[in-house]
Amino acid sequence: MAELRPKDVQVAEVGANTLVLRSRTFDRLKFEVEYARQKGTTANAYLIQADQIALIDPPGASFSGLFIEELAHHVYLQRINYVILSHVNPNRLSTLKDLLNPEVAAQITFVCTRAAEVVLRESFPEQALRILVANAEETLDLGQGHCLHFIPTPTPRHPDALCTYDPATRILYSDKLFGAHVCDDALYDEHWRSLTDDRRYYFDCIHAAQSKQVESALDRLAEVTQSALILAPGHGPLVRYSASRLVFDYRYWCEQQDQQDFSVALLYASAYGNTATMAAAIARGLTQAGVTVASINCEFADPDEITAAIAKTDGFIIGSPHLGRPSPPARFRPLWASSCLLHPKLG
Repeated sequence: MAELRPKDVQVAEVGANTLVLRSRTFDRLKFEVEYARQKGTTANAYLIQADQIALIDPPGASFSGLFIEELAHHVYLQRINYVILSHVNPNRLSTLKDLLNPEVAAQITFVCTRAAEVVLRESFPEQALRILVANAEETLDLGQGHCLHFIPTPTPRHPDALCTYDPATRILYSDKLFGAHVCDDALYDEHWRSLTDDRRYYFDCIHAAQSKQVESALDRLAEVTQSALILAPGHGPLVRYSASRLVFDYRYWCEQQDQQDFSVALLYASAYGNTATMAAAIARGLTQAGVTVASINCEFADPDEITAAIAKTDGFIIGSPHLGRPSPPARFRPLWASSCLLHPKLG
């Protein structure tokens, strides 16, 4: 058996004052739903060095030390002004903790959505974090033309999702949109036709069960996707040669989900990420079977939205975090309220 290449960080210039740092792993565990194809993956971070410096999406815990060491070769860490977070999860929190070390980059200001801010403050209760909450009207001027525009793109799986557009380089940092779990030396999608199956697999794993919200995200991004030269996702190659085609494919795949004969509402909240992982696996199985899945994260949904989803679908599934000890944070209580509304129907 050929020996796998070790993890590394591939660095390349992708625009004026802009680097990509691709943390690469050439293997993935089979039980991870998204990675079952065993083609490896990349965790893409981006560094913009203008008058002010912004780091976009540092990777998760398995790359933390390797990534920070490589990052230090390209920028003086204590000069980083902003860390822009397209979403926050427990895996990424470990790297953020390392960055906040007084000897690394304790001076940083986080840029994220309001939902992500809540998670950050709960995760670092002892620290007075500097956080800039990004919304559709917010911009961040780094100088030299890099005036970043923020577009929140919430979905049930990533309610704190945020895309960032830099008009200076015409790069759209799209995080969970337009990615693929493949890992090789190709920085861009020159051979994009060979990526079609991997892109569709990625879409089915992550987005098929939230196609309505993905369509809304595409609508919000329509203006910038038309002008962007590069789509810079969180995983896989950067999209330079097939951007318009991939946006079209996403819309087409969303429409396919809407046209299935049978539909299920998948309702969940996830205190620690485990319930969300199970929900994703269930959604993947259902969509493979030709079922339309309406995935709803009850932490961020109104009871009326949940009731409407159940009324429109042929069935529903409920997943809840553990309700005993330790008690989940207060932000998960909307699920319990929603469950109370649903109990009469369960009888």
